[in-house]
Amino acid sequence: MAGLADLPPELILRLISFLTCEKILDKDNCLIEQLRGSYKPVLELVPDLSSINSLSQTTTIFHRTLDVTLYKLCASVETLGQRALLFAVEHQLENAVERLVEVGVSLHTDYGFEHLNWGSVLHIAAAMGFRDMVVKLLGMCGEEMVHKRADGRPSRTPLDYAARHNHLEIVKLLAPIPVPGSSTPIEAQYLNIALLAAVQGRNVEISEYLVSEGADVNFLDLWGGGTPLSYAAATKNLGLVQFLVFAGADPNLRQSNTSTIPLFNATFTHNLEIVQVLVAAGADIHVLDQRRDQPNVLVCCETVELLRFFLERGVDPNFEDRGGNTPLHHVCARVKTGFAVAAVELLLRFGAAVTVEKPGRRGLTPVDIAIARGDTEILELLEPLVQDPDLKRKIAARWKET
Repeated sequence: MAGLADLPPELILRLISFLTCEKILDKDNCLIEQLRGSYKPVLELVPDLSSINSLSQTTTIFHRTLDVTLYKLCASVETLGQRALLFAVEHQLENAVERLVEVGVSLHTDYGFEHLNWGSVLHIAAAMGFRDMVVKLLGMCGEEMVHKRADGRPSRTPLDYAARHNHLEIVKLLAPIPVPGSSTPIEAQYLNIALLAAVQGRNVEISEYLVSEGADVNFLDLWGGGTPLSYAAATKNLGLVQFLVFAGADPNLRQSNTSTIPLFNATFTHNLEIVQVLVAAGADIHVLDQRRDQPNVLVCCETVELLRFFLERGVDPNFEDRGGNTPLHHVCARVKTGFAVAAVELLLRFGAAVTVEKPGRRGLTPVDIAIARGDTEILELLEPLVQDPDLKRKIAARWKET
């Protein structure tokens, strides 16, 4: 009796077409089209590629006959082809990518990756650092996909992903590709937005390269409200901050309605060295947080060294924010820590005694806040400065409770 291998190729292919299985093709919802509608994962009858592939490996005859068929079967089911292309890119199978495209699988599908961001296979290859795959995809699709922004918030190009994930060689491939003449305003910021991504990736070398290619160190990110320097100040990367300052970054540049201020970010992250670099570069130590109650930088301090640094340079310890609170109010409201006690001592030493009895938000004084929080150490520091009879009675009642 003749074996399967002895049959004509046409008949073999006909028989193979009956090898099917039921699968949920996009059970992890990586295809953006599935999420744009009311998609519900369902079992679909599709070619059993695993079985067909196993059969093709058994003999040379089957391999020659079924090799092309496997790719055509992928393309015959759109979701299957899209998933196969994604697999090929993620596993750096350049030949498989080429053959899938040859049989009709589109390179322009958007996939979900990196949490809620979406992008093409070029975005994915750039983010994963696959230089050879990026070169391959550029050769196949031309430069039309280079400036396409992924469907996320914020939207990113392949260059942005390469910069964010520290892939310098890919950055050098993509950055010099010119923006189309009919570009949109956001496309025109191609290098600038990539610089923000490099800064967020804490990469000095990529940041230096992008600036050398024309990225603006004073670019204002309308989405996040910051500049490269404001983001760098939050990374604790001293070298990155020093580079941007040396390249001309303005330490006072920001949107009027945002608190994304380099000096505030450096203070929030407790980095005295970066604060010193910013102040030496001209950062305004009296700057206010415009987005909240407009407190000054003392409210951001969480180390005695930083608090003393600003107080010694003249930052007002009695400054009132829009809610009527002073730095002393804010410190008394902190969780009980050694810093809170030391901060109260330091503020009092620099003249904050005049605000001990001052009502702030909801009419509360620093004394009221210390009593409510049960912070006896701070209360002991404030009590000698209290003159108001009502506050004296409150303090006496608190001591009776202890």
